[in-house]
Amino acid sequence: MIAKDNLEMILEHNKTHLPKMKRAMDRIYSLGDPLAHVKPLDFIKTYLYEHANVLQFPIQHADYGGLVYYYNGDYYVHINTAQPRIYENFMWAHEFYHFFFDKEKIKNPDQNFIMIDHIYDEKERLPNLFAAEFLINDFVLERSFRFLETAHMKQSLPQKIMRLISVFQIPYKALVVKLAQNELITINEAKDALDYDYRNRIPHDIDKSLFEPSYTINISGFDELYEKAKGLMYEEDLQSIKKFYDKLYEQVLASVHDQRGTKG
Repeated sequence: MIAKDNLEMILEHNKTHLPKMKRAMDRIYSLGDPLAHVKPLDFIKTYLYEHANVLQFPIQHADYGGLVYYYNGDYYVHINTAQPRIYENFMWAHEFYHFFFDKEKIKNPDQNFIMIDHIYDEKERLPNLFAAEFLINDFVLERSFRFLETAHMKQSLPQKIMRLISVFQIPYKALVVKLAQNELITINEAKDALDYDYRNRIPHDIDKSLFEPSYTINISGFDELYEKAKGLMYEEDLQSIKKFYDKLYEQVLASVHDQRGTKG
């Protein structure tokens, strides 16, 4: 968790590893996909759907964002859609880093690529740094922040940062760290901003759905596998698998309805 007492450590860590992240981003840009520059989050989602089996469904666990794993020759990426959309967006980039840069390590069954909330765990700090660098364009950040400083002069720094969430659609604290890292605000200003109760102070003109879960359910690949299996399996076995899948899908769907009902 990002807090006042570890902010300076995080900034030092980021400073040390920024050259590595820049090289990582250059490697992605070298693929020649325009989406990587123009719409980085869309690029990440498209790339993962093209090269892995993406699973999106909600799990009610506050500390779990997603994971990448390897099984029987295939890579799987799960994104927990029970978390607010701004966190879900960040996790797409976090898990993309694991998939793209840790691909060989993932084949090792001892590797754990679930997002773990250990601030000193470099394995998780690096993908977090990548997510912030890839999703936050430096020029757009400075341009947007300078505009807010003049257009909303009477608002506090945290209120301005809240408006940046509408631009980048990522977590508040990730923006605080990035602003301090780029020296657009001081470390003391960043520490003070971290205390802001942003969850209960969302401006009326900001899309509140960014702070709510999407509860998306998307199990990619099953229909394709089902078609491939036709003619290779006994029809009775194939239908048994299909019924089991449909049952699991209905259970997940019912869970989502329950979660939404609980939320009010």
